[in-house]
Amino acid sequence: MSSTYMVFRCAFTIINMCFFALGFAVVVCSWWLHIKSVDYRPLMKNQWFTAPAILIISAKLSMLLGAAGCIGAWFEKKILLFIYIITMITIFVALLLGVVFVIAFNERVAKTARNELLENIRRYPGEEGADDYNFRKTMNSIQKRFHCCGIDQYHDWFNADVWTGQTYVPDSCCIEETSGCGKQIAANETYGLIYTDGCFNMIQMEINQSLMIVGILAFVLVFVEGFCIVAALGLLCYLRQRDRYI
Repeated sequence: MSSTYMVFRCAFTIINMCFFALGFAVVVCSWWLHIKSVDYRPLMKNQWFTAPAILIISAKLSMLLGAAGCIGAWFEKKILLFIYIITMITIFVALLLGVVFVIAFNERVAKTARNELLENIRRYPGEEGADDYNFRKTMNSIQKRFHCCGIDQYHDWFNADVWTGQTYVPDSCCIEETSGCGKQIAANETYGLIYTDGCFNMIQMEINQSLMIVGILAFVLVFVEGFCIVAALGLLCYLRQRDRYI
């Protein structure tokens, strides 16, 4: 066994150990994003929340492949290396397309989410027994946390079916919240009484910040995968050439 091959094999093993660790980091970050997204699920149900699930599955497969690559290289199992290469190329393409898809369609997904939120506001429930009570509870919590009101602006609440034709907002929009405070405002007399900025930009910003972290890790994962594929091809070619002369 040549010293060059030994160096190559050790380097390949180290790369795959790093790949395994990186896959684990992506799984942890994706789970963190998935848990954070639970807060927004009652508000909207769209593609924004599929990215963490896809990344978790891809990263777990990458971890398994990293371990398989180490075993295949160290014990010189050609069939294992061949399976490793084919599967790695498949995941490489899938991850790359997934990241590009998230970037390319982010604005379209955001537009869909905004429309869903506006529709949910229109159907805003007036009592705890209503079907959309989870939306009411979550929206109130977000308005308190972000100091915002409505989706684009506080006027969005004027379209709610529960108080059609009235200039009412939920009490969670009030700067100093008291029972019924949201029904004590006039349409254009809100200064110092309620929050007037919409919540959607703040929600979108928080989700995008989380997606950016996972996206960066995914890009690094794709980059390392490229090295792994090239290294595995080199090892496989060497083993086949060596066996031909034995």
